[in-house]
Amino acid sequence: MGKRIATVLGATAAALMLTTTTASADTIITDDGNFIYWQRNCNTSYAGTVSKTKATTAKGNDGSCAGHAWLRVLGDSWGDWKHGATSKTLTSPSGKFRKAQHKGCADCTVYTTEVK
Repeated sequence: MGKRIATVLGATAAALMLTTTTASADTIITDDGNFIYWQRNCNTSYAGTVSKTKATTAKGNDGSCAGHAWLRVLGDSWGDWKHGATSKTLTSPSGKFRKAQHKGCADCTVYTTEVK
């Protein structure tokens, strides 16, 4: 009986992991290195870009995602995550940005763009 319970629990855990993995999949529409455009599984689109002086993450008004537009940048070191309901922009007057990371919610997939 213990073996049967373990088998059922194992199958349930595997099904849950498969469902969780599938549900969190994003679709990358464009990735040019310094610009990325993706769509989350809730059909909301997001875009992120970076230059030496400016980085932005923006959320489209399509789909049903509740997640914010999240952004952090690498200058001398990685900064803290910042977010806004529809977009977040950070600037570097000294032109030190090298990379930026973008995501569509606190726990979402992180996408990195790099200054070309």
